[in-house]
Amino acid sequence: MTDYGLIVEIGLAVLLLLAIIYCWRLDQRLTRLRKGNDGMIDAARELAETIAQAEAAIQGLRKTANETGRELQVRIDEARSLSNNLPRGGRRGY
Repeated sequence: MTDYGLIVEIGLAVLLLLAIIYCWRLDQRLTRLRKGNDGMIDAARELAETIAQAEAAIQGLRKTANETGRELQVRIDEARSLSNNLPRGGRRGY
């Protein structure tokens, strides 16, 4: 029976050693995962900042396009007014 007890204790020691190795490897993987998440968080922050800058640029472009459109419409209206004031008649050939 003593031999049987010794075999059981050796088996338990081996299992305990395997559990320690498994926990150590798991800890390493979790550490790498945390470091990877930190990189992802930084990338997400940078992406959010870039999106905010892009939105601001788009708003600026819209404002500029609206102002340019109004300015163009004023010039079109002026051109129509001038065109309406021109004398109507036949074209002279040169």
